[in-house]
Amino acid sequence: MFTRRTRDTPAGDDSFSPGGLPSAPRIGVGAQVYVLDSDEDAGTPFPYGPTGIIVRAGGSAWQGVSAIGGSARTWLVEFDSPQLDRDGEGPVGSASVAEKFLRLAPLA
Repeated sequence: MFTRRTRDTPAGDDSFSPGGLPSAPRIGVGAQVYVLDSDEDAGTPFPYGPTGIIVRAGGSAWQGVSAIGGSARTWLVEFDSPQLDRDGEGPVGSASVAEKFLRLAPLA
């Protein structure tokens, strides 16, 4: 589905919705995020809620593949500090994380 840009919205400016109002922040490259911790979701791949920045799209991020239990969209997250995964493996500096486990970090 395509949307028409209004004349008031500069070309190439994706911070505005089709109606000209500022759009809500979205998960994408450059976004500061945190991974849900085990208190928020028992299935999280990183139980201690690490923070980081999305550096690129993961495996199926552009295909938008749907799977049982939600989207299979993934993003490569570079963590602020090395992390152990749910199985105790690591530490790793970055990992491909399913979008359903990511939340935008609060603005400072």
